Amino acid sequence: MKSKVLIIGAAGAALALSLNACSSKAKAKTASTTSAAAGSSSTSSSGAPAAGGGVASQLILGGPPEFQTRVDGVSGLAKIYGVKFKSYKVLDTGGPVTVTALKNGQVDAADLFTTDPSIAANNFVILADPKSNFAAQNVLPIINKAKATDGVKKTLNAISAKLDTPGLAALMVKVITNKQDPDAVAKQWLADNKLDATGTDAAGATLTVGSANFPENVLLADIYADALKAQGASTSTKLNIGSREKYVPGLKDGSIDLMPEYNGSILQYLDKTATATSPTDVLAALQKVLPSNLIVLDQSAAQDSDAIVVTQATATKYNLKSIADLANPAS
Repeated sequence: MKSKVLIIGAAGAALALSLNACSSKAKAKTASTTSAAAGSSSTSSSGAPAAGGGVASQLILGGPPEFQTRVDGVSGLAKIYGVKFKSYKVLDTGGPVTVTALKNGQVDAADLFTTDPSIAANNFVILADPKSNFAAQNVLPIINKAKATDGVKKTLNAISAKLDTPGLAALMVKVITNKQDPDAVAKQWLADNKLDATGTDAAGATLTVGSANFPENVLLADIYADALKAQGASTSTKLNIGSREKYVPGLKDGSIDLMPEYNGSILQYLDKTATATSPTDVLAALQKVLPSNLIVLDQSAAQDSDAIVVTQATATKYNLKSIADLANPAS
């Protein structure tokens, strides 16, 4: 893993205003879920097409595997808005597979991230989330407690102090729209923010930095790894690991030491009954449910929220402006 908003027509404008780009969240470096997405079957969360006459009952929703079980995912949409989709298609985590599936009509709605530049580029529509189904999604480091020396924490907290949502969105335009190398973009961001100076704050630390398999998370992992290396740490990276089902076990067993995360999503992964929505409440709840060997450091102001996104054609056909409209009777 950001209070999440479902993306519809106004998304393009909102993203443009904040220079938004990818998330959740989609572009180049999508690995394991990409192959899974291409061959995944389309099934509803209950294993059968949804009943009822609402608009959603005629639509296929696509997104990452965990969205089927997250409290703010398929079940949250049903509980908060009474929205039940015809079926759910497992794709990648806000990556190119999801974007392509939405463009090509393989799915009718998708879970994407609000900083995804493909939303504006494809004139996708972000459905508003008036009932706040989606919680805060602030970017923050999750790290093995044994590797969190004072110098490591100082280095990573300095990054969090500089990250904000418009800045992150602008970085994703470079990575996704302009197809720049994420590590090169990371190094330039560190230089622009005077965080690339060499030093010894993290000297003696050895860390394996991982990332999920979507471009924004890869970029953030590169920022963490490059900054730590500049401060004397010995770093290696494991990028494009996949979804939380794949990398959280690595954090628990110590094969991964550090990951960029999103406070709301990781909270809901670890505690499926969590109800916190504000950044402060989400962070407090997250700190209580982390595995004993892990801690989170300072959370940034940068958020990349989940959003339910549809094409302009679908929005026009069903008069969709918010998630609530998906529960309206289908004409």
